[in-house]
Amino acid sequence: MIYHIHGNLIARNVEKVVIEAAGLGYEVNIPTSTFEKLPAVNMPVKLYLCESTGMYGSGTTLYGFFTAEEKKVFLLLKSISKIGAKGALEILSKVSKSFLLFNKAIRERDVKTLVGVFDLTRKTADKLILGLKDKIGQISGASPEKERADLQNIQEINDAVAGLMAMGFSQGKAREAVERAAQEKPDLQVADLIKHSLKLMRG
Repeated sequence: MIYHIHGNLIARNVEKVVIEAAGLGYEVNIPTSTFEKLPAVNMPVKLYLCESTGMYGSGTTLYGFFTAEEKKVFLLLKSISKIGAKGALEILSKVSKSFLLFNKAIRERDVKTLVGVFDLTRKTADKLILGLKDKIGQISGASPEKERADLQNIQEINDAVAGLMAMGFSQGKAREAVERAAQEKPDLQVADLIKHSLKLMRG
């Protein structure tokens, strides 16, 4: 099994990258959390890899992760019945907002947080709680202070999204703008976060 790949980033988008290593170009599927950490094209990059072989001889697909923790969570999600590699990648892109809060929500069977904070369906939330209840300790924890800080940041993002939706913007457009604004200026409060999001949407 391939553990990691280290080479030049040839191409990238939010779903896939192409990395050249030893004269070969490898197409690798990635979660959003990895995409956000990638260097510029033609720069070196290292990704932790998982391989998934499709049914009926459809070939092998590579999945890449910027951190070992992302890879660990992916494998845990993939181990749940009927989730599969593609489903695990989609869920990972959502829960990577905070593995700490995800860990806490699973431990406490907090469906409300899984649905409201991580944008999972109720069906998926129930499936994750059932499938991870005996495995969630494998995801790194942290101090209560860090956990509260993560929760506060996510709450401010959700409040800013709600504020933009009240102005008539769609949920998808609002969340995209707010998350981009929060990434650019992580210390903004809700009101200023909304203002910066509006600035980004207006170009």
